[in-house]
Amino acid sequence: MTTSLSRHINKKKQLTLVDQLMNIAAVVHPLTALPQVYQIYTTHDVSGISLWTWAGFMLLGMVFLAYAIAHKLRPIIVTQLLWYIIDFAIVIGVLLYRYILTASAVQ
Repeated sequence: MTTSLSRHINKKKQLTLVDQLMNIAAVVHPLTALPQVYQIYTTHDVSGISLWTWAGFMLLGMVFLAYAIAHKLRPIIVTQLLWYIIDFAIVIGVLLYRYILTASAVQ
């Protein structure tokens, strides 16, 4: 009986550690794309950025966000909200510096 109880306690400690790591990763992972956002808005160079890729990330992220909300998965909700903000900033930067400002400069 004590062996079963100690296994249960050890497993609970491991899950708690994984939960803590997940909470940290939920915030840190999307922040890894901040240098990309910074580069876009400081250099205005979007030549190597694919609008379709980042728009796709943004749209598919909505599916993950809906799933996380439906299942009340807080770390996934946080990470998807942060990714949405990052994706949106990149998409807007590409639209702004590739299409909008370029078109107005030509006229």
